[in-house]
Order: sequence, then structure tokens, then C-alpha cells
Amino acid sequence: MFSVIRQKNLFILTGIIFVATGIGYLIQLAGFSDTNIAMVYILGVFFVAARCDRAVYGMVASAASVVAFNFFFVAPQFSLRAHGKEYPITFLIMLIVAIFTSAMADQVKKQAKLSEQANAVAQREKLRADLLRAISHDLRTPLTSISGNASNLYRNSSLFSDEEKIEVYKDIYEDSMWLVNVMENLLSISRIEDGKMNIKKSPQLIDDVINEAMSLYNRKNIDRKITKEIEDEFIMANIDGRLIIQVMTNLLDNALKYSEEDIRIQVKKEKKQVLVSVEDKGEGIPIEQREKIFDMFYTGEQKAADSRRSLGVGLALCKVIIEAHDGEIRVEDGSPHGTKVVILLPEGKVNMDGA
Repeated sequence: MFSVIRQKNLFILTGIIFVATGIGYLIQLAGFSDTNIAMVYILGVFFVAARCDRAVYGMVASAASVVAFNFFFVAPQFSLRAHGKEYPITFLIMLIVAIFTSAMADQVKKQAKLSEQANAVAQREKLRADLLRAISHDLRTPLTSISGNASNLYRNSSLFSDEEKIEVYKDIYEDSMWLVNVMENLLSISRIEDGKMNIKKSPQLIDDVINEAMSLYNRKNIDRKITKEIEDEFIMANIDGRLIIQVMTNLLDNALKYSEEDIRIQVKKEKKQVLVSVEDKGEGIPIEQREKIFDMFYTGEQKAADSRRSLGVGLALCKVIIEAHDGEIRVEDGSPHGTKVVILLPEGKVNMDGA
């Protein structure tokens, strides 16, 4: 890795000195003074110092610029001798100016890096503040519901019929599963923030991934149907199955939350990608909100069918995961109404050479 970085820096240094020399020849042909050529080399030193990751390359560029200027433009040309008495002073001044230019560029680069780090810290602090605010506001409702229902069962169990008890159990289960899903998303968000989300991609049957996500909802005995239309059950995608299951779970949760009708999943190939869409028959999402729904903590203006609010991390997490797979996620209109969330994933192929 170090060798690759060093080669890149040397390529930048050599390339910029070469370009500066070419521009110098054009200046000389135009009849301008050598001072302008020296300025071009100094500008080149600035670019080297700004683009390379170590200050030493700026210093090397400073010395190389003086040598190149002497060799190509000072009489006698193509030698390192200089007949004019003033040229040693010119070379010295040029070297000093180039070194100062390099040092200033390196300082500017360090300041920019420090500013970037400060912005990153500020963003993390804002994320934490938003997260705490969202958690304290939106988790209160399901927790209150769970504790209230549990208290009723504990204190007044004999007053409930079996049907009423089943309904209360169902409410507790649904609220607790909602909390589990939220916690999974928050945990994933924290891993992304810390740079600890390890993605292990391999060719996997997309049908199996979708079936696993669907089974999570089938176990909930929801009153709506999730249908799947797949072009070929042997379509493979190069993915981390665990993370894409989480994406599909979030998309299904979102579709079921904002629609009281059945949900449709479609899978097909599109060139060298796998297209997966989740479509509901809800109110749809206005065009001006379609980009915002993937922002962290954006909850929009839609009213959820189950009256629960969202923390606004599910779709943001989906976008991060899909983009980490070199894929794409977007929102389209459903047919004839509703919302269709489309994800594109890289196609996966099994290498049979080792078989």
C-alpha cells in the first residue's frame, strides 16, 4: 500500500514538472521573459505540495523546478551551467520562493484537514443529539403501550376474556417487535458512524433473501398479503445477505406502515444488475419529498396506517447499505397509485473454475 502511494506521489510530481516545462516552452516561443517561466514552475510546486500527502515531495519539487529551469531555459540550454552572473541569485531566490510556496501549501492542506475533522466531529455530535431527541420522543409511545397493557394483564387478568387477552398479547408483541426493529437500525447506524460495518459480499440467490425477509412478517399474522413476482428464481446478486435482508425488512415495514392494502415485491434482471422493487398502494410520496426520505431522521408528512411514527432511520440505513454494495435506491410512483421503492444491486455469478 505504501509503495502504491509513493508511486502515485512521484507520478504527480513528475507530471506537474513536465507540464510546467511544456508551458515554459510556450511562454518562451511567445517571446515573454524567463521570469514568467519561473513563476510557472513555482505554481507547479504549489500544486505538488497540495496534491501529495507528504511535505517532502514539495521540497523535492522545489529543487527539481530550479534544475529544470536551468537545464531547459537558461543559456547554454540543456546543461546545468549558466553564463549570466545574475542567474545564481535568480536560482537561489527561485528555490527559496518555491520552498516557501510548498510550505504554505502544506500548511493550507493541514488546516483543511483539521477543518474537515472538526466538521466530522460536529456532524457526529449533531447525529447523537438528533438520535437522543428522536428516541426520547418516539419510543415513549410503544413503551407506554407495552407497560400499560402488561400492567392491565397483571392486575386485572381475570376481568379479560380469552379474545381480549389475545388482542392485548398481540399489541404487546407488535410494539416490542417494532422496538426490536428500531434497535437493530440504530445499532447498524452506530456501526456505520464508527466505520465498523463489515460487508462480506458473495453471489447469493435473491429469492432466498426476499423469502427470509417475508417470513419475518408472515410470522406476525398480519392481515395484508405480500406477493412476490420474480422473473427467475435463480437470479443471483453479489451481496451481503444479512444486510440486504435488513434492507428488505425496512422496506416492507415502511410499505405496510403507510398502506392498508396488499404489498407487491418484484424481482428481475436489468442489464448486469438485479432490480428489486417494493410497491404499496398508499397515498404515495410527493416528488419534492422523494430525495428527503433517505435523509437521517426525516419522517415526512405522511400518516402511518398503524398510527406509529418513525424515527426516520430505516430508509437512511437502506441507502447507506445499498450504496455500500455499489447499488442504487430510488422512489417511483406505484401503479395505479402508491409508492414503489426500487433498489438496484450488482448481479452475482458463481465461479465454476474451482468446481
